[in-house]
Amino acid sequence: MLGTLHLHQTTVWQLEIGAEDFTCEVLLDGNDLTHRSPIRVSYEQVWQVLQGDSPQFNGGKRKDVLYENTCALSAFAQQGPAE
Repeated sequence: MLGTLHLHQTTVWQLEIGAEDFTCEVLLDGNDLTHRSPIRVSYEQVWQVLQGDSPQFNGGKRKDVLYENTCALSAFAQQGPAE
């Protein structure tokens, strides 16, 4: 699954950081702000972590890159779309 996940301190609950992944509850339905959905993200699926100070931050600034794993992104891209 390819996508961008924006995490903010006011929209993440029950954050648990493990050795292989992290889990938390997030809002996936903007029309129902009371429904929190649990998600699990494996670290090997993360290819970039950016820091921003607002929802409109510019992710293209190199100083905002906290972590980058281009090998993971390349391996994902080589897999192609799920069938």
